Amino acid sequence: MRRRIGLILSILPVMLFPNSGISAPAGTEGDAPERLQMLIRDATCAEASATSAAKLSGTSLRDTLSSSTAARTVFYVSPDGKDSWGGLLPTANQQRNDGPFASIERARDAAREKGGPNLIALGKGDYYLTQPIVFDARDTGLILTARCNEAPVLHGGPRVDNWARQSDGRWTTPLTLPPEESVGDLFVNRIRQTRARFPNAPADGDPRKGWLFAAKCEPAIDIWEGNTRFCFRAGDLPDVGNASGLVVDIVGGYQPGGQWGNDTLPVVSIDGGGRTVHTKGTSYFFTAEGSRYFLTGAKSLLDAPGEWWHDAAAGQLHYTPIDQSFPDSVVVAGVLPTFLKLDGANGVVVSGLEFRDGAPQGSGKFFTDTRGFGAIRIEHADGVKILGNNIENVGVGIHVTESKDALIAGNVIADVAGNGIYVGTNYGTFGKSDGARILSNYIHDIGKIYIETAGVWFQAADNVRIADNLVENTAQFGIAGGSLWGSNDAVYNAVIEHNVVRNANQQTADGGAIKMMGEQADPLNSTIRSNVVTGTGYLMNRPDGTFWPPEYENTSEWPTPISWAIYTDGKASGIRIEENSLSDNISAIGINGGWSNLVTGNVITGGSGAAFRVDDGTGRGWHPPWAKPNRIENNVVSIDSSNGLAAYVHAPDHGPGYVQFAGNRYIGNLSNQSFRVDPRIMRSGEYGSLADLQKAGADSGSVVAPE
Repeated sequence: MRRRIGLILSILPVMLFPNSGISAPAGTEGDAPERLQMLIRDATCAEASATSAAKLSGTSLRDTLSSSTAARTVFYVSPDGKDSWGGLLPTANQQRNDGPFASIERARDAAREKGGPNLIALGKGDYYLTQPIVFDARDTGLILTARCNEAPVLHGGPRVDNWARQSDGRWTTPLTLPPEESVGDLFVNRIRQTRARFPNAPADGDPRKGWLFAAKCEPAIDIWEGNTRFCFRAGDLPDVGNASGLVVDIVGGYQPGGQWGNDTLPVVSIDGGGRTVHTKGTSYFFTAEGSRYFLTGAKSLLDAPGEWWHDAAAGQLHYTPIDQSFPDSVVVAGVLPTFLKLDGANGVVVSGLEFRDGAPQGSGKFFTDTRGFGAIRIEHADGVKILGNNIENVGVGIHVTESKDALIAGNVIADVAGNGIYVGTNYGTFGKSDGARILSNYIHDIGKIYIETAGVWFQAADNVRIADNLVENTAQFGIAGGSLWGSNDAVYNAVIEHNVVRNANQQTADGGAIKMMGEQADPLNSTIRSNVVTGTGYLMNRPDGTFWPPEYENTSEWPTPISWAIYTDGKASGIRIEENSLSDNISAIGINGGWSNLVTGNVITGGSGAAFRVDDGTGRGWHPPWAKPNRIENNVVSIDSSNGLAAYVHAPDHGPGYVQFAGNRYIGNLSNQSFRVDPRIMRSGEYGSLADLQKAGADSGSVVAPE
């Protein structure tokens, strides 16, 4: 990862000196994510001196090392070590009869036997894990870190060697796994390869290619049957024989025509005569005409370079290489969705490590068991600190559940199948994860397999602060928080500030950069402020398989793609959205169903859709006694789209008192149809000018200014 991003340098002093008011100059040369990570690694590595640790003094990370490394027993681990050695030497002695341990598990057990404050120091090299490493209450306060200036790499599965070339150009090697394990992904020279699929993945990476599209079922099926079967078009599917092991990766949603989520559903059977695929569905996921999908999991689909297939019964791994240098490549089979599990291990620090090449489980979706993974999984463990790590090509990066006061800072999280960071709860127990701080992480290329995901996803977590992160290239959300189930996972007093979110919602028809939910139906008392959001998009196909063009928005049709830079959903109320810079998105700010939200001081430029979209859809008929109008005031809005739509309000159930505009400054392409409001309070009907909106009493003090 070599990216020169001057803007991110402004994040560094905010993280280090949060109360100083000092900011770095924009455009400073340097690789800011790497520099930020190095600062944390210097202060938390095994041999950190008082000088390097002092770099964190007076910052949110000042308590990372509660005592010096000199006060701790250090147990060393190295790929060149032996578990029969004592583990107190960083390298082997001259006699080669003592030195570091070979495994983290052995060092953990030695630390438990020793008792007291301990540190496990990993030396450079590759650690191929065969099972998750579990830490519990016996490991409270343990530090797991790298030796200074060394780069330990933890892989989520075995290195695969002994390949033999077959006559058809494929390569095979024996690989037998325990019955409960499977190959989730294959990595060649650190790059995720493609599980054999049909249609083949597009060589150019175009997300609009490589899909089949569900047909309309004849005779029509009930809507509730759409979660266990869908119909296909004549001639679409190849003959795959036995459906055992076959999986369909399909994009759909709660209602037919929706494309806000996806799942990987095992195929039960394929009825060729009835042109129907029967799947193991979920209780909420639906498919319909136009849902896009592809198939994986059959040997007959292995027909393109870069594809692989594992024959679990025969214990054989098949792969078609991309280039002729393959025999010399480093190949890792990703079998572990979780590398480290911190279960009741309060106060553990994990710093300076690299985690990569894991299994892709962990979609981040609710009402499924796939939320229960994470390369680093923290459960019932308070005060854990995850600092300065690299996490790449895994299922979920960091998963925090029912654990308080987690600090996740200075990590680089990239190319993950599901969520980058999840903070929340377990469905059914609903314990809280209050007080989490997610600071100055670089999170990019999120949702590579499961699109219904976010760079940061949080719920059942009060007093969360998400600040100074750079989030880029996400399938659906950049940052998403709030309740999905009601009071059980409600969020209060969240602060989302000073983040940069670029190119969110690249794979779904309903998403955005920053989102807050409020199904508990009371004020969240939360703030979204001083964030920079740009490039938020969408991806949606029509039933015939063609796609809506980029940046398209039409408020007169449904279903249609919708996309916001910042939005509130599910009755989310009592949120301040202030002083954000929103450029080159589709819709800028949306409010759906909630009351008492304040949108103020934002700067909006370059959008292709409405600057403001307000809808009572998720709160229709809901008007609690504490409800006050949503206020949109003192914003600066440049209208650059050809339709010139500044605001779209659809709240026929709530009437004109649902939203109030005031003191906004509009610039650009405004007309006598720049405001669309239902109920039709303007004299001209549903559409009108700013003057019409003001005469209707829905705006005061706003102006149209010269460009």
